[in-house]
Amino acid sequence: MIQPTIDECMIERDWGWVFFYTSDRYLKTRDIRYALAGNAPYIVNRHTGEVRVTGTAQPIEYYIAEYERRLANG
Repeated sequence: MIQPTIDECMIERDWGWVFFYTSDRYLKTRDIRYALAGNAPYIVNRHTGEVRVTGTAQPIEYYIAEYERRLANG
């Protein structure tokens, strides 16, 4: 059985985490037929509890950078 690593499910930053999700069956088989479509990662702020949905049109790095810019600008 193939098991996901923590790096495939979450990114940690000083301000919080980015969580990814898909179906358990996809994680176990890596068969694209079982992957979820349109499952944008969530950003969770550890300090405020804020939860934001990112998107799927851009790489996750884009959404993290946008979130970090928003945090920097207050």
